[in-house]
Amino acid sequence: MGKIRPRVAIILLGIIGYALTMSRTVNFWDCGEFIAAANVLGITHPPGYPLFVLLGRVFILLFGWINGPAFAVNLISVISSILCCLMIYEITVKISERKSLGFFAASISLFGDTFWFNAVEAGSYGISMFVIMLEIWAALKWKETLERKYLFLILYAAFLGLGLHTFTLLPLPAILIFVLINNRNFPIKFFTGAIFFIALGLSSQLYLPIRSSTEPVLNQNNPATVENFFDVLGRKQYGEMYMFERALYRRGTFANQFGFSENIGYLGYHLNQWFPAPLGAQTPAPFWHRVIFEFLIIAVFAGLWFYRKNQNVILVVLMFLLSSIGLVFYLNFADGTKPRSALAKQWYSHIKELRKSIPDSIPDLPSIELINISMDFYHSIPAEMRNGWLKTAHAAEGLRTAFAWRDALEERGIKMPSPPKPVQQEVRNRDYFFTPAFLFFAIMTAVACRKAGKKTAFALMFAWIIPFAGHFSSHNRSKDFVARDFAINVLNSVPQNGILITYGDNDTFPLWYMQLAENYRTDVAVINEALFYSDWYREEIFRTYQIENIDSSGRSISYMLGVSPVDDKPLVGLIRRFGISEAEGDSLLLANLTENYRYCELKSRGQEANEQTILIYSYLARKALEKNPNEKQKIVLENLLETANRLH
Repeated sequence: MGKIRPRVAIILLGIIGYALTMSRTVNFWDCGEFIAAANVLGITHPPGYPLFVLLGRVFILLFGWINGPAFAVNLISVISSILCCLMIYEITVKISERKSLGFFAASISLFGDTFWFNAVEAGSYGISMFVIMLEIWAALKWKETLERKYLFLILYAAFLGLGLHTFTLLPLPAILIFVLINNRNFPIKFFTGAIFFIALGLSSQLYLPIRSSTEPVLNQNNPATVENFFDVLGRKQYGEMYMFERALYRRGTFANQFGFSENIGYLGYHLNQWFPAPLGAQTPAPFWHRVIFEFLIIAVFAGLWFYRKNQNVILVVLMFLLSSIGLVFYLNFADGTKPRSALAKQWYSHIKELRKSIPDSIPDLPSIELINISMDFYHSIPAEMRNGWLKTAHAAEGLRTAFAWRDALEERGIKMPSPPKPVQQEVRNRDYFFTPAFLFFAIMTAVACRKAGKKTAFALMFAWIIPFAGHFSSHNRSKDFVARDFAINVLNSVPQNGILITYGDNDTFPLWYMQLAENYRTDVAVINEALFYSDWYREEIFRTYQIENIDSSGRSISYMLGVSPVDDKPLVGLIRRFGISEAEGDSLLLANLTENYRYCELKSRGQEANEQTILIYSYLARKALEKNPNEKQKIVLENLLETANRLH
């Protein structure tokens, strides 16, 4: 390949592939919130993503005229993902000294499962991956030239990138080791310059308190105060502990976190990147799929062994280990078997104190997990069998100890605290957190083929066809309007000036998008029940909607399906309405599902949020068929049910 042609080929491949599959509108999860925040210059969930919001606003001003704000913000991911793969090419060529291998690494990265999924929708992962690769490229350039400007670039990019995603700090430990191996002599003025560029990069975070102080319409966690500002940066909203502290207590077993467990297993995600498994690989993958790709992992490390003295290779391997094994430890995803870390810490601390009141003849308590498992089994067996199992079964030994503690404490008038129950398993696929690992593994794979012959290297240049063909259908978001239609259908189910109570991200963020980015049904007061327990959110609701007490507001109240125990209220579609009769509810249910709702391109494309939405439509269609629809309505409902069942 010539000097320019590989780069041009990567750009063209990315433009064509992403143009065919790019989302034209909003999608589920964070997309709706990001686009809404960018349009109104608001503040998103922690850690706030200030630079992404500002960049999103710029893209809306530049490209929003083409196809609206969602299309404009989606472009950020498309452009930055292509730039990221260009950096992968540059890094691979620097290490392998072969342009064909650089093209191989970049092209398979373009269409890897997780990277491609994030590249065609609004999100901060594509651009943060670009910043990470820029840092690694700068480290390699520094080694070539020993010019300190590249180190300053790394520091500035890493800390500026905090406004995109905390991912951008990930390379710093590996780069620090890389730099110290090559040069340990730095003058004082270097450290002065380093502090300056770090501070300059961090300046993007000032957007959070400054903009929050103006009370924007979207102002998550209100970081106008110093305390709130640091709580946002530390993601305190997601637990009683900061992330580093939470990582010290395991929220899942190593087997589940590293293996094939649903929504969290790293190896399952890794094996699904370039050769999709029929079952997605999160459940135990098909045998040959696992054999092939587990062998590939071993082969790559074996190939890299020959270059173990190459410091550039060491840097890439360190990055892979940090972004795979390191992130599994740090992120500490919940597998549904262990309790919340803060509660477990409190319980163990309490038990430690109670140990002083327990006779030495009684052994220490087993783990929380063992007690919960034993207790669940104990209550699952018939009552007449429990005593026999408790007295004789070896598996009941831990529970016998727990009961012995309980009896000993009761004799002293002390109540035995119940161990905390397991925290809920992660509610969605968490593969996107491991995106850097997949990209660095692509580089490692290319470098491991450095000694390959010309024919093999030439063949590798077409390897991208495999992930492109395998993932195209599930990653084609060009006609995915499920989230947008869902939001429109929900808002149109609410009476004029009504109040709608939602709960999670997927039943809230698309609504925010429609209201704040497309100015649609802004009369509806959308109130998230999960956030309503926070002081800052209640103040925001009162300020925005002039509502202090929902029940006495005088406005019609509706609840999204699944919010609170309101199953006795009339079902009118995607919501339940207060203050109407059952007959009115039945009439509205039929009218909404057969006349008022939109179902444009109702397809799941293997995406869990879309699948869940289609299941809801299927449930509603079955309910509506029980309400004596007329012949025309019956045909529409049966077609909807058939479509939903076929897609699921």
